[in-house]
Amino acid sequence: MLNSEQLQKLISKILHSELSRSEMNQFIRFCASFSAAYLVSRRSAGKLSAEYIGDDNTEIQKLAMDSIAELFGRDNQNNFYQLQEYYQPLELAIIQDANEALFMTRRLVVAHTKQSLAKRTALNDPAGAKIYRNLALVPQRDSRVKMHRFGDNEYFFKWDKSDQYSFPQDFHPNRPEVAWDRGLLLLGEGKSGSQIVLPAYVLNFLDRLSQDSDHRHFISRSLLFKLLKQIIGFQTTTLSDYENLPASSTSDGVSESDQQEFLQHVKAFHRSEIDTRYGLKRKLSQSEVTVYCQILDQYFEDLLMDGSPRKLPDYRNESAFRDLEEVNWRLHRGRLEYIIKMGRKALQDKYHHDFLKSDTVVIEDK
Repeated sequence: MLNSEQLQKLISKILHSELSRSEMNQFIRFCASFSAAYLVSRRSAGKLSAEYIGDDNTEIQKLAMDSIAELFGRDNQNNFYQLQEYYQPLELAIIQDANEALFMTRRLVVAHTKQSLAKRTALNDPAGAKIYRNLALVPQRDSRVKMHRFGDNEYFFKWDKSDQYSFPQDFHPNRPEVAWDRGLLLLGEGKSGSQIVLPAYVLNFLDRLSQDSDHRHFISRSLLFKLLKQIIGFQTTTLSDYENLPASSTSDGVSESDQQEFLQHVKAFHRSEIDTRYGLKRKLSQSEVTVYCQILDQYFEDLLMDGSPRKLPDYRNESAFRDLEEVNWRLHRGRLEYIIKMGRKALQDKYHHDFLKSDTVVIEDK
């Protein structure tokens, strides 16, 4: 693993076309590790295609290499033109601070990995991608459907009692997860007609699962997604043919274009706030400003596009903040919470949309 000073030297060689073959291989492996770490975090959050879900990281490593391969394209003069184009404006900052080399390289790799995932999803399974995201919105449409994060996975189950549940103790965790054939049978029993409303369909399935005496009464998000695709045939059916819930929509009727507009506005807002409150006053270094923006970009993307933001420590673990002492993280976390609240208010003040009128997001850090 390269340290920041070694990476700084390699970037200088890239810019001056002085990189040897072994150094290039070293740089590629380093970038691939950033990409793989990001992909693992997306898998843990349940936001990676089902084919990559599992304990074996072999497919993740292959996907990481595929995701960043374009970065290492060469022009007719054998220069790494994409890398040079990216690093050239940053050269002075990288020379002055080796940590900038680390932060900027990670930003490049993660951004390219995100783009690759988006292209891959759009080409391979556009309808499946929509339903996977909409699955996370089902609990918002019907309070009897619960999605609970436990360990590295998310699980769905039905709970319509007035008292609080205890997960997984209340759902027979010692039993096996529902078998594939049994899951298909339970889902198929709830399919009638050509039009399916996802919240009701999932609720009916979970209700039948809660009466099954042979299996646990909850199901992993990844398995539920696979079963839904198999039953409804997402590969060949457009979302509008079977789902009344619009793609990337919430119960407040927000469209995906609205969400994209909200996201761009709040990103510009929090960048300005961070610079004004902390950057210009020298309370944060430029590297720290960059990481603040990374965390808030991802937080608001999860909030506005998926409706399911994670806890701030999860975003911290995907950023350079993981190297800071706990006492420093408490200070940074407080600032991030404040800017999140300011960002929500800025959106509400500008757009007056029902989607944005919910209570201020509660930041959990337990």
